Amino acid sequence: MTGWLAVLVRRRLDDPFLENVAIILIPFTAYLLAEAIHASGVLAVVVCGLMMSQAGPRLGHADTRQQTEAFWSLSVYLLNGALFVLVGLELQAAARGLTSADLARALAAVGAVSLAVIGTRFAWVFTVPYLDRRPQQRLRRVGARTRVVNAVAGFRGAVSLAVALAVPETVTSGAPFPDRDLIIFVTAGVVVVTLVLQGLLMPSVVRWARLPRDTSAEQERHLAEILATEEALAAIPRLAADLGTEPEIAGRVRREYEKHLRVLHASDDGADDEPALRYDQQYTALRLAGIAHKRATVVRLRDQRRIDDTVLRQVQRRLDLEEVRLSRREVAD
Repeated sequence: MTGWLAVLVRRRLDDPFLENVAIILIPFTAYLLAEAIHASGVLAVVVCGLMMSQAGPRLGHADTRQQTEAFWSLSVYLLNGALFVLVGLELQAAARGLTSADLARALAAVGAVSLAVIGTRFAWVFTVPYLDRRPQQRLRRVGARTRVVNAVAGFRGAVSLAVALAVPETVTSGAPFPDRDLIIFVTAGVVVVTLVLQGLLMPSVVRWARLPRDTSAEQERHLAEILATEEALAAIPRLAADLGTEPEIAGRVRREYEKHLRVLHASDDGADDEPALRYDQQYTALRLAGIAHKRATVVRLRDQRRIDDTVLRQVQRRLDLEEVRLSRREVAD
């Protein structure tokens, strides 16, 4: 319900700031509404997030996505850092609530649960995939070295700790929840063991596995760009007719799309000396140099008090967006 309402709200928002505020408030709204009817707030947030991940690309605007990407990149980094602080605080608080005998039992439980978690993941990746004997699944099977990497990569973290912290402090009668400190201590201990032990082993395991370079995402991106450009190129006459665009402008856009398509096909063929690739690389380099010169000019005008700081930020924002677009295309190609 919250996801459906969120889609309706985002469709009616045009301001990037309001849309980003809505993106932040949606999970909190889903959690509070679910808790109000005595349902699982965590599951509500997960379901709402899955809905928004599917509908979001159809709803958001370009400037909204620019702000959202920058905001969440920093937020995720800070939240991950805060997680380690939270693990330390909760582990210390839980340890103070345990007696010496309970502490010894908790340490033994940390070791046993860690072995169970790691061992279960190893057992899973080496057995369950072989149970599916469908031909398409057989083609997806990987070697033993790759399976070891997948098994070692099974870190525990925020979700496990969130579940442990969700254990109430008291039961219905008001008495303390039995062994709550033990549950938190063991969970935090397993998180630390998997992050430290498996994290330190991960680089060595990856080098031992000698995995080939994964180009699947690059190939899919290339395929998406080619198909999107081809279909947009085919739609230009219809779009120009619907918008009443003059033939000269439609021809200019068509030539730009055709040039970009030639660059994509040239990079697909792997010919670095292809004229289309050289032209695009030189064009991008010249455009970036021109943007740097524009930026220096705008800053000089501000220093000379011929323009205001507000104007400087507005012009610089446009130059930054253009530079990011060109730089990303240069890296991708």
